Amino acid sequence: MKDQVTDRCVGAQTCYARSPHTEGAARLRPYPILGVLCVFVVALFSGCGQRAVAPAPTVAVTNGPLRVWASYGGKLESRRVHMIMSQLGGQATLVEVAPEGLRVQPGTVLARLDPTRIEREIVKLEGAHAAAKSDYESQKNAEWPLKLGDLDRQLAEAQAKEAEERQFLEDNRALLKDDLVTPQEIRQQEGKLAQAAAKSKQVEQQIKLSRDYLQPLGLEQSHAKLAAAERELNLAQQELKACTITAPAAGVLGYLPTYFGNEFRVARVGDTIFMNMPFMIIPDMSSLVVHCYVPEAELGRIVTGALAQVAPVAFPDLVLTGTVESVGATAQVVAEKPAWQKYFHIVIALQAADPRLRSGLSVTAHVLAYENPRALLLPRAAVRWQNGAATVRLRHGTGTGPRAVHLGWADDRQFEVQSGLQPGDQVVLEE
Repeated sequence: MKDQVTDRCVGAQTCYARSPHTEGAARLRPYPILGVLCVFVVALFSGCGQRAVAPAPTVAVTNGPLRVWASYGGKLESRRVHMIMSQLGGQATLVEVAPEGLRVQPGTVLARLDPTRIEREIVKLEGAHAAAKSDYESQKNAEWPLKLGDLDRQLAEAQAKEAEERQFLEDNRALLKDDLVTPQEIRQQEGKLAQAAAKSKQVEQQIKLSRDYLQPLGLEQSHAKLAAAERELNLAQQELKACTITAPAAGVLGYLPTYFGNEFRVARVGDTIFMNMPFMIIPDMSSLVVHCYVPEAELGRIVTGALAQVAPVAFPDLVLTGTVESVGATAQVVAEKPAWQKYFHIVIALQAADPRLRSGLSVTAHVLAYENPRALLLPRAAVRWQNGAATVRLRHGTGTGPRAVHLGWADDRQFEVQSGLQPGDQVVLEE
């Protein structure tokens, strides 16, 4: 026996001496364990047979507010966009431009044009204006007063000469009675008097024409030249002022791509621009609208004046309130959409702005399509659909039964019941 035990331990790190009796006892130990397991399994299945089935959950049909929103993608734009362009006649070279994205106020400098040509022209026009003004002032205050004064002097001399000849004629006629002068001398004196009277009349007429016509026309002509010189100078000064382009309204400055030679790009320093050539824009961010396109199948959901909530894609936490301002009258095909699908253009006017907004942002517009503050509400989980008809399981006492219902508008959680149920009815929630 001792040898047998010793042989079993050869090659083992740890061993225990066992007798044939103990080995037999070890082989019999699994059987009680199997018996216990069998008893546990039988007890487990017998307990499941006695478990009660839980009733299906129910919910009461109640009245409550229902709002249904229709969602569409759109683009945020300014209602008024100010186009920035050169008002300088001809062409001009850009020497300074403000950076794109600059938030500007009225009067902010946006760009400067090369003023060299205008400045040279102004120097010449200022000289022409000074000469015209001098000529007008000279005629008004010197030349015509001197001319009229000289005519007045000539008239006085002519009248004095006429008076003198008249007196001399009267004296000769008195002498004729005494035969101191001859009739021929009387006739000669009468001729001299006629000449003196004609001279006086001529000078009087000259004075009248000068005062009534020549002086006013001369001054008017001189003044017209002065006015023309002033207009040309003012135009040049306005062009000089136009070399500095300023913002007409508050907003955010944007560059407008255009053609420069064979390139289609934004303007930069050194480019040549022409009159009325737009190269910048300033959207008026105080008045914003959203442009959306509604599929024709959903046109019945959108009405003018409907409430809208707009969320910019760039700022999902920002919600803007607005109303539907207009709904397009004609269906149209939208680019990048199937040609068979027609859309209607709608405009949503926003009630307030936000300094973070930019014109052209993509937005999601939620338009209130339906609202009922006292709708009879039915959870979606309680509705079964069979052949397109809606039914629910209505609880009656301890049992349930099917009930056909007519449903109306719905949001993502509940339907509005048109008929088939009453407030307080208990309906089963389907699994």
